[in-house]
Amino acid sequence: MTEQTALEVATAFLNAWTGGDLAKAGSYLAEDLVFNGPIAHYTSAADFLAGSKAFVKVIQPNWSKIAAFGDENSALLLYDLFMLSGAAMRIADYYTVSDGKIQTETILWDTYGSPFRQAKAAN
Repeated sequence: MTEQTALEVATAFLNAWTGGDLAKAGSYLAEDLVFNGPIAHYTSAADFLAGSKAFVKVIQPNWSKIAAFGDENSALLLYDLFMLSGAAMRIADYYTVSDGKIQTETILWDTYGSPFRQAKAAN
């Protein structure tokens, strides 16, 4: 069996995560995942999954790839994520992968004008 590239692992993770299947998404994460984002930082897969539940509830179960690059150890995705309102968030997401598991995720988006901020403020 051929080992998945980092880009394949990152894409499978993102498909599961945006689809709300956190158990499947978690299967792509190393237990000691390090997540760095503009509004949250986690040092375990369990904490990331628990912390991202609220975010997953306000997004549509899809995403639209703009660009993707990767090799066996890292992947960079640029994509639009869609809020339940239909508003798009442009996201840059960098992953490192080892032994088929995501070790690190660094995600960036405009936190000031983001639809997520607006959705969070409305709740």
